[in-house]
Amino acid sequence: MKIIPAIDIFNGRCVRLLKGDYAKVSEYNQCPIDQVKIFKNAGFNYIHIIDLNAAKSGENENLEIIKEICKLDNINIQVGGGIRTIKKINNLFAFGVDRVIVGTAAIIDEKFKEDIKNYIDLNKVIYGLDFKTKNNIPFLAVNGWTENTSIKLFDYINMSPWIKNILATDISVDGTLLGPNINIYKKILKDKKINLIASGGIGSIDDIYKLKQISANECVVGKAIYENKILLEDLKNAN
Repeated sequence: MKIIPAIDIFNGRCVRLLKGDYAKVSEYNQCPIDQVKIFKNAGFNYIHIIDLNAAKSGENENLEIIKEICKLDNINIQVGGGIRTIKKINNLFAFGVDRVIVGTAAIIDEKFKEDIKNYIDLNKVIYGLDFKTKNNIPFLAVNGWTENTSIKLFDYINMSPWIKNILATDISVDGTLLGPNINIYKKILKDKKINLIASGGIGSIDDIYKLKQISANECVVGKAIYENKILLEDLKNAN
């Protein structure tokens, strides 16, 4: 299983949100580029980066930081947050981004959804499907997790058979360190053609091994690193 350390950028700084709440921000490093170097020195050369400002507003407020990260030697990144046009996808690829994460627009904008399918290499596209569970049914959320939809997670997946990569995040456990939603991930993994990137709730090295046991393809780890719940050395050894 590929393990990817996470950096969320908000107002130019490295932060984490609690359950996607922009009012509950914890800052961990004033310089995201320095944080990338910390991960690189620990043996990680693939980093997950989310522009939280862009996720909420659609604006490119942290784009210059992302450009600078792309210039670092032997670092590959996947980037999400506010990616709502084909032009922005192509610009990010031009800067050196390896994979893009699309969410809101790919869920609510049918034209954008079709354009991705028709014009972009789908191996390079990750569908960020963030969900909240109601009556044991996962529903998608959009616009930086600030708006709930009536779209069921598995209805969306079933109606989009061309999807290759899914970043599935349970908002209710994200940032809580209480453990990932194993049951949802097991259900997604029944579709063998999907590359699942598990995200949200990982709080211990045991959680990593639980994801490996269900054959999750990749996982994103954030707050557990910053809160020293998982040491980078242990994370590297589990990779």
